Amino acid sequence: MELSEVKQIVEQVFSDAGYEINNFTFFCPTSLSISLEKTANDLSIKFNTGLPSVQTKKLFIPITAQLQGISLGEDGGSIKLKYFPDIKFSYGQSEERFGSCSQNVNLDKIKSEINREFPDTERNTIAKLALKYTQEWASIASANGLCEDLKSRRQYRKDCEAFVKENILASRDVEAKSAVLTFILVYFVLPAVISWVVKKFLDNYFN
Repeated sequence: MELSEVKQIVEQVFSDAGYEINNFTFFCPTSLSISLEKTANDLSIKFNTGLPSVQTKKLFIPITAQLQGISLGEDGGSIKLKYFPDIKFSYGQSEERFGSCSQNVNLDKIKSEINREFPDTERNTIAKLALKYTQEWASIASANGLCEDLKSRRQYRKDCEAFVKENILASRDVEAKSAVLTFILVYFVLPAVISWVVKKFLDNYFN
């Protein structure tokens, strides 16, 4: 790769359109702070402020995750995404890392419970969208396996809820029609519905 090509990629990463490769689009804010740490066997890159983000589209919904850091070792490394366990990789590894964890979860049962718990259109829409994002969170997070101890499960639930809320707020499928509705949506409706869906999914996943 020539330097001119590298320059073009860097410019795309910092543009509004981002840099796209293998169905992933990478973005960087115009200003960011990076720290490097070198040990005997590893090189760690940490993004302190202005986190880069990566977008992809699965289950017909756009997914955005923020990159907090990368660790590079002798044979492989790990990627640290906000709201996710560290994702390990080996150099030269090209296979799809993020599979489906739906085989562990009775999705039809959860969807039926959603329809009973949230019969109104607004909350039902939010709940079903939350279920899709929860599925994707679990698919990514389970790349290295999810610990089943209670402490880890509580943290998983907290991180998953934050990830789902962040993506739903950026989704066009959920729109508030007034400032008052926006306040109610963000601080009351969304957290309650998302918490219910994430708990149902993860309880089903682990049990």
